Amino acid sequence: MSDLPEGLDSFLSSAGWGGAEIDPIPGDASFRRYFRVRRDGEPAMLMHAPPPHEDPRPFLHVAGWLSETGQRGPEIFASDADSGWVLTEDFGNDRMRDWLDVNPDGEHGAYAEAVDALARLHRQTAGPFDPYDMAVYQREAALLTEWYCPAMGLDVDEAGYRD
Repeated sequence: MSDLPEGLDSFLSSAGWGGAEIDPIPGDASFRRYFRVRRDGEPAMLMHAPPPHEDPRPFLHVAGWLSETGQRGPEIFASDADSGWVLTEDFGNDRMRDWLDVNPDGEHGAYAEAVDALARLHRQTAGPFDPYDMAVYQREAALLTEWYCPAMGLDVDEAGYRD
């Protein structure tokens, strides 16, 4: 596969995943790229958040905080934040809705577990994270005109949108 980011093979080798099968996964409205990797039948997720456009440190910080507080987050197998690489546990493709469609009798229990997880998070003291303030809201809202509208072929008066 010729469109793999530079440094991918080196990172996987240093993480003990050299020679793994690599499958790209559709991304999101960012410079990040995702890959499902398999080594001897064992799956993992590989995120590439290339600097200077992206920084995986906030993701790593939240994953660490979740683990430290007894919550369930992805296990981090390896990372190189300076290069933007993170290899994590693969939670799979199953979505809760799909599972409930096949297991309708499990709906009450699944939602009860989800609410319990939210309650446990709520009982935690606020994590040592940057505030999600108006500047962050505005930066996130700007993604509409920077990424989504162009991707949909929509012409937008960005100056008017920001006013």
